Amino acid sequence: MDLNIVMKKINHCIDRIYEEDGDLFDRGNYEVTISTKLAQYLFMEFRKYDVDCEYDKHINDEKEIIINGEKKIIRPDIAIHKRGTDEHNLVAIEIKKEQNKDRREHDYEKLCALTSNEENYQYQLGVFIDFTKRYEDRIIEYFYNGGVLH
Repeated sequence: MDLNIVMKKINHCIDRIYEEDGDLFDRGNYEVTISTKLAQYLFMEFRKYDVDCEYDKHINDEKEIIINGEKKIIRPDIAIHKRGTDEHNLVAIEIKKEQNKDRREHDYEKLCALTSNEENYQYQLGVFIDFTKRYEDRIIEYFYNGGVLH
């Protein structure tokens, strides 16, 4: 799938969550509440894929990466993929809220590893989303081929 189309669809889903569910940010909901709602919108855009929250499997094993020489078991907040194979790993998404500034570096490391050609997973795209109360302040960063896409 064309990555420009994928990014456009993801941006549309982010816009929808602000338009239709903006109260989630005012209420101080947990990130998992926001990621679940975002996954619902993503499912509508990516019907030929599985859209899963907190998906920890790699085929039938746990997803794990090496960070600073240490093996870490990981779960992307949202995965757009086909379960049971690495051939259709489309997008891995990590979400933060502006109130939760911890572990951003860890999310970046995960997205770099998940999109790297050196790892088994080879997601075509990684996305870091920092949801803020104000739409204008949100941050969206795309990862491709093991690094930030500029």
